[in-house]
Amino acid sequence: MRTMLVICFLIAGHCLQAAGSHQLQSPNKQLQARIFLENGTIKYQVTAGKTVLIEPATLGIQFSNRIVGKGVKNLSIARQYVINEKQSSRLNSNEAINHCKVYVIAVQGEQTTDTIEFRMFDNGCAFRYILTGNAAQLQEEHTTFTLPAASTVWYFERNSDWKLKSYAGLWQNATVEKLPAISSQGPIQGKPLVVELPTKKYLVLTEAALYDYSGMRLKAIGNNTVQVNFTEGKAGFAIKGKQTTPWRVILYANDLNALVNNKVIENLNPVPDTKLFAQTDYIQPGKSVWSWITRDEQYMQPASEKRFIDAASSLQFEYTLLDEGWETQWPRKWEQLQELCTYAARRKVKVWVWKHSKDIRDTTERNHFLDSVSLAGAVGIKTDFMNSEAKDLIDFEIGLLKAAARRKLMVNFHGCQAPTGESKTYPNEMTREGIRGMELNIMKEPIPAWHNAALPFTRLLTGHGDYTPGFFSNKASTTYTHQLALLYLFNSPFQCIAENPVRLLNEALYQPVLPLLKTLPVVWDETIVLPGSRIGELAAFARRSGKDWYVAVINGTDSTKSFSLRPSFLKKQKQYKAYKITDAAQDKGFVAQQQSIDQKYSQQIDIPATGGVVIQIKSE
Repeated sequence: MRTMLVICFLIAGHCLQAAGSHQLQSPNKQLQARIFLENGTIKYQVTAGKTVLIEPATLGIQFSNRIVGKGVKNLSIARQYVINEKQSSRLNSNEAINHCKVYVIAVQGEQTTDTIEFRMFDNGCAFRYILTGNAAQLQEEHTTFTLPAASTVWYFERNSDWKLKSYAGLWQNATVEKLPAISSQGPIQGKPLVVELPTKKYLVLTEAALYDYSGMRLKAIGNNTVQVNFTEGKAGFAIKGKQTTPWRVILYANDLNALVNNKVIENLNPVPDTKLFAQTDYIQPGKSVWSWITRDEQYMQPASEKRFIDAASSLQFEYTLLDEGWETQWPRKWEQLQELCTYAARRKVKVWVWKHSKDIRDTTERNHFLDSVSLAGAVGIKTDFMNSEAKDLIDFEIGLLKAAARRKLMVNFHGCQAPTGESKTYPNEMTREGIRGMELNIMKEPIPAWHNAALPFTRLLTGHGDYTPGFFSNKASTTYTHQLALLYLFNSPFQCIAENPVRLLNEALYQPVLPLLKTLPVVWDETIVLPGSRIGELAAFARRSGKDWYVAVINGTDSTKSFSLRPSFLKKQKQYKAYKITDAAQDKGFVAQQQSIDQKYSQQIDIPATGGVVIQIKSE
């Protein structure tokens, strides 16, 4: 009888497999996914224990000559294995642990068999399509994500058609039910979407490893569901016969600390090509001065740029950025650029240059420009105004990264979409915009404090952002210390600081913060989101660089907020020296204080409306 039961169990299990239903689990069984067939259409669902993350939703892609995901005869697990490895990182910490279970699922259609690959992490789920067949026009991706009812969704908004060109919207929230009609620009949102679940857990929808494909946007189609959408619309875009799509990513976290320290996006990208990046010593994170945002009648005059270089040297900044105008205003541009690079090198400062992307879309023109930049002695290029994540612009970005790497040049993208982990594969990408940053303050669209307090938990989850923080002389409704704290809260290995560096050095107002600016780290060994943080209200981080810790807090509200400093992250029975910067009364500047603290230290700090706190903590 026992033997019969076992046989029946095995037969039932075989029938379940044959019916095309499979349970997938993460290494420690924290996350589960079920992939199954419903009337020949592929569906999936994702849960974390009893918490539903994604309700049953659809998988599939429509081409001009066939549809993947409909009329499916069977799903079977062709292969499964475990990845467990450590890699270096530049996002919030110096290490990324890549631990997941991989499920390679064969999708048997009428004429062809395609593949869907799932990677199950304990803090995320990702899947991608590996397609067979002849080259075709991709018309629509049927992939959807159905969120639990009553979820709160954070998305960025800009009331113009620039919203999805530059990703420079203000971060705000709405319930998932309102998504189809919440925006004046229509139901399509950019990535990521950050979701606060009814269970108070967090979920993020985004993509990873965007190569040779169009960038994913998300269209709200009702019933708490968003569908993958592309810039090209119904026209679609051509793909190769054996195409591997980018990863569709669902991040999961119990709290904001786990959310910020999630490395799934990074882990889904390939490691750098060893030939292209055989030499990487030219890739050097650092701080940069920048004359464009505070420009006056002397802007881009060589003598004025030399003053910026001198100031960068005095501030111990590594770089200066020559933005728009250097090519048009300099009659001997390449000769003058070389002279400026030589001048900067004597002061241990290196030079980046700006270039409109339309001028280097052509491969020959691009290569000629990059050769000239390299020959002149500059070390990086900032390119701008792609204004689209259509496939041809994605191809442009990757092509530029490869071409720059061959010439040992670093890259900063502007007027573009949010990152998808490209900088792991191409580590010469030092930063990218795709964020509503400080330049909006000079465009009569001042940035509110609540947007800043949302960014570490929304856009910056996907990777570095060239926000250009530290605009003390044009800070809108924020305070001086709020602006200082942004330098520590916002990730950018190329940290371009907005304020005029000559003003920083010469005005008494900034003397208390000069020691911090001179030693400001731009990459971190460890990051901890501190208690009290809440998206759009309070962002409080403790970050470690070497042996030193930094606490940075900003208040995103118009009322005083109390923050409890309890540095449990410090070593036991060890004394530290704290250098604390807070806001002066009536926002008249900075107040600097020094004191000794240890792990048991406790202090209640009242942060004024839209204010901030920065504390440097060093061993005594």
